[in-house]
Amino acid sequence: MSRIWKVLPAIFLLSICFVFLGNTAYASAEDKDSTIYNGIFIDEVNVSGMTKEEAAKAVEEFVETLRQKEVAITVGDQVAATTLGKLGYTYELNDVIEQAYAIGRSGNLIKRYKEIKDIEQGTKVFTINFKLDDSKLENFISKEVGAFNVAPENASVSRKNGKMIYTDHKVGSKVNVDTTAEHVKNMVLDGNWDRSNISLAANMDEVMPEYTREDVEKVDTILGSFTTEYASSAEGRAANLANGAKLINNTIVYPGEIFSGYEHLAPFTPENGYYSAGAYAQGKVIDSIGGGACQVTTTLYNAVLFAELEVVERAPHSMTISYADLARDAAIAGTYKDLKFMNSTDAPILIEAYTQGRKITFNIWGNETRDTKNRRVEYVTVVLDETPPPADVVTEDPTKPITYRKVTQSAHTGYKAELYKVVYENGVEVSRTLVNRSSYMPAPRYVTIGTKVVEEGPEDDSSKTEGKNDSNKKPKNQADNQEDEQEEPENLANPDEQMQADVFWDSIWDDDGYEDE
Repeated sequence: MSRIWKVLPAIFLLSICFVFLGNTAYASAEDKDSTIYNGIFIDEVNVSGMTKEEAAKAVEEFVETLRQKEVAITVGDQVAATTLGKLGYTYELNDVIEQAYAIGRSGNLIKRYKEIKDIEQGTKVFTINFKLDDSKLENFISKEVGAFNVAPENASVSRKNGKMIYTDHKVGSKVNVDTTAEHVKNMVLDGNWDRSNISLAANMDEVMPEYTREDVEKVDTILGSFTTEYASSAEGRAANLANGAKLINNTIVYPGEIFSGYEHLAPFTPENGYYSAGAYAQGKVIDSIGGGACQVTTTLYNAVLFAELEVVERAPHSMTISYADLARDAAIAGTYKDLKFMNSTDAPILIEAYTQGRKITFNIWGNETRDTKNRRVEYVTVVLDETPPPADVVTEDPTKPITYRKVTQSAHTGYKAELYKVVYENGVEVSRTLVNRSSYMPAPRYVTIGTKVVEEGPEDDSSKTEGKNDSNKKPKNQADNQEDEQEEPENLANPDEQMQADVFWDSIWDDDGYEDE
């Protein structure tokens, strides 16, 4: 019994203490019913003494200052910069404010009392869930930082002074979007970020070119070659052939790439090195810039055939031409007639072109893998049909005397022909493959004749004309006053005249423009 009496006072005092503390905590909670207790932070924001609405606004303003922070990504001495806001920097509070407000207000009396005492001794910090927009971040890195990518350069080859010149390749660099984005997120979303502007180097990857010096050094053999002549061409046309060769010379075509004659030769302007050459338009002789380009593409076409590359596009002339066999020509006219071929080999090819002694030559250099000792290729033209020219078209000129007769356009025979590739091995034909079918239109001869009748003068009577003006004297023999320009060639001797004929007839047959001869 003595022990019980000794313990009872202690129990009594403890009960009084609990009641007192509980009342104190309750009274304190009542006093601060609408505000957050002191010593409470949300991230770096001190929300002590704030209502929940005030705390939410304070956090929002804080995050907005973070959204203005600059993010700079460097590539060497180049910088791409933006802000966190533009990268979709946002936050989620979830129930953080409610948790902050609940400090000292939830649980039993002892728990409440302990929470209040704890924040009096220190601080309570609640964290915010931050995030970045992955798509915006990756798009910025890809476009803005990617602008500093350095493209790799293939090794190249050219031919000068009869020698091959090989150039080294260059390694490029490209931003690694994924690893750079991950680096940014780790810095920004890491709790250790000091909340200052952000600067970091992009993660770059090396990019090797597709063709190295080792690849271009394989270009050491002529795969195909062809030469045509233009001995009788006028100076302007000859200059255009030389210019066309210069524009194509030393062109590299990598495996799988397609060469276009038009893309290399156009525009046909004086600024691009072309001169005037004769041409017919609507039946009249005019000056045309670039006459002769078709002989450039025709010569190249034949070199391509012997190199056995894949011809993608080729068109014959409307009428026959003098410098290549039937079905061995390749016309160029605007964008609707072009010569295109693909490098169908496994190594780069080099197109060498030059003019010398009124001849134009194309050599196609590459890596020879064919059996050149026991295998031989030739191209054979087969004429399927021949159409004679239509009847002459005669134009009367009343300003010319009746003895005047001039051929302004020679006749052309029409043809249908096929070109075959014939392969021989050890002197024996092993294959015959159709290369193309070509049609050439017949054309009439155009002749202009005079219809003007020259009347004879009055009878000469010296007794009646004595002392009068000499204008009454008997005129000279009529034949002396007439133009003797009779001209009727079966074929035009000058290739320029042939070219003019082609241009004239294509101005009739084709709506898209002129076709060069």
